[in-house]
Amino acid sequence: MDAFRLANTALATDIFKILNEKSKTENFIFSPLCISSTLALAFKGANGNTAAEIEKVLHVENVNDCDFRFQTLNSDISRISAASSLKMVKRVMWTVASTALSKNINLTKKPYASELEIIDIKSRAEEARKQINNSVKDLTDGNMENVLAEGLLNENTNMILLGASYYKGKWLYKFNESETKECDFYVTKTETKPVQMMQLEARLGVRRINEENLVVLDIPFASKLMSMLIMMPNSIEDDSTGLEKLEKELTSDNYINWTNPSMMANSKVKLSLPKFKITSSLNLKEKLKSMGMNDAFNEEVADFSKMSEKKGLSVSEAIYENSIDIGEDGTETVDAIRERVLMSKTECKADHPFLFAIKHTKTQGILLCGRYTGPAASS
Repeated sequence: MDAFRLANTALATDIFKILNEKSKTENFIFSPLCISSTLALAFKGANGNTAAEIEKVLHVENVNDCDFRFQTLNSDISRISAASSLKMVKRVMWTVASTALSKNINLTKKPYASELEIIDIKSRAEEARKQINNSVKDLTDGNMENVLAEGLLNENTNMILLGASYYKGKWLYKFNESETKECDFYVTKTETKPVQMMQLEARLGVRRINEENLVVLDIPFASKLMSMLIMMPNSIEDDSTGLEKLEKELTSDNYINWTNPSMMANSKVKLSLPKFKITSSLNLKEKLKSMGMNDAFNEEVADFSKMSEKKGLSVSEAIYENSIDIGEDGTETVDAIRERVLMSKTECKADHPFLFAIKHTKTQGILLCGRYTGPAASS
């Protein structure tokens, strides 16, 4: 197994576990790629124990050519973004007041040319905040606004890890809007809420792992460069969301095993999937510290000497905002006559809580992932 993919998957499952600890019932989404890209740039500029801690959180101790691998992956994603609604912003914002530049700064920037941005925060914090927010808004085609909250930046801000992502899914196979209808979604074994449930019959990748009570679906997006993986219990076994066993057993190794493309059957699937939109605003500063990345946030000991010769440069904030909008839109209509062949049809109803991941088909890397436990209270 490729060490780079293993590292990114391990970071994704680490973050998932931490967000899961916060709440067992909330919907959430995050972008492992946004987080890992900003951490990789911080790692590139770090030395000593600061670098060692970031390297451990990234799980890249055994990855060769780490910078090149991130550069290649991000280039692929940039090409996808140019032709789709997927928008990703990955930045390390570095206050100009800290720019006693190291002679190594160009080497630091080289693999991440667009990710490192120098901006005057200390002398004009509120103006800088608005400037950053406007930039993120523009880069996400107006879909992500006010990523940095008022008052977040001040004269003590040194460095910000910032990520934002937005995706309005466009499937390879279009769901028939006329078949979307209100259905019960089982938020627990006994409690339901109404959702708009989409319907599709098409050939999809599907795998049932009976010993895990697990169903895995692979639903391609337009151009087949990305797809959505749905991981859900075959049935709800307890009186909570039904995801507890699956979430407890979610590790990087298990995820890679469960979603192994070679184990997916190309089956005729009758799929029921809810329309949903999830937006999550995450401040990961304390969460990254709990994962072992402590020195980077402590200006007394932080060592970013590959970036700057000025002492006291540390990470002040780690802010990530992500949003996904899943509906019927697609590029192809399933040919009902062609599909009316004599083959068994498997029924998959995502009418109870599930985990999902948006993966990059070429590398199997996780771009976005999260959890859907039902319509929010305000829906």
